[in-house]
Amino acid sequence: MFQKNPYKLNLFSKYSTHNIIIDNVGIDKTVLDVGCNDGYIGNNSDKSNNFYGVDYLEDSINKAKQSYKDAIVYDLNNLENLPWNIKFDVIIFADVLEHILYPEKVIDFFTKNYLKDNGRIIISLPNIANWQVRLKLLFGKFDYKNTGIMDRTHLHLYTYKTALTFVSKFNLKTEKIVGGASIFGLIISIFPFLKSLLATNIIIIARK
Repeated sequence: MFQKNPYKLNLFSKYSTHNIIIDNVGIDKTVLDVGCNDGYIGNNSDKSNNFYGVDYLEDSINKAKQSYKDAIVYDLNNLENLPWNIKFDVIIFADVLEHILYPEKVIDFFTKNYLKDNGRIIISLPNIANWQVRLKLLFGKFDYKNTGIMDRTHLHLYTYKTALTFVSKFNLKTEKIVGGASIFGLIISIFPFLKSLLATNIIIIARK
C-alpha cells in the first residue's frame, strides 16, 4: 500500500466526483468520512457540518485533525469499534471500498453500528466500464497505474449494475445514482443514459 496517499481534491468542475459528494452532504450534519485522506471533503463542505474521519495513513490523519472534530488511524481490513459514541447523519465512502478486502463487511459494520435511522451513505466507486478502459481492452490493454480507474491497489472492479447489486445487499433505499465526470459531466447531465460509458466514478446515495 502507498505510504502517502496519491489522491488529491478534484473540484475541476461541478460534475467532478468530489463536488457531487460535497453537494450531497447537506447542512448541520454529523458526518463520518471513511477513508478521509487529508480531510478535503469536510474542508469544502458547509461549515455547519461536523466531520469525523478514519484513514489508514497517519500523515493524512494528522492533516485531517486540523479541521475535523476528530480523526483516527484505522484499518478497514480489521474492523474495530470507533472511539466515538455517535450515530452519524451521513457516512461517506469516497473511493475507498475498492481498495479493501471485504467491502460488504465494512458497509454492514458501519451502517448497523454508526448510521442513524434514516441516515444516508454516500459511496463512490471507479467505473470499470468507462470508455477509456473499454477502448484499451479492444486493443488487448489492461495496464495498471498509480491512480484512477486502473489503480494497481484496487481489489474490486465495479460497473453501474454490479454497484447497485452491491448496495442492494444492505437493506438500504437507493435514492440517487449518478456519474462523476470532470470532463463529460455536462453531457451526462443532459443524457443520463451515457453515464455507464462516460463517467469515471459511480456515485450512489442511499438511505437507511
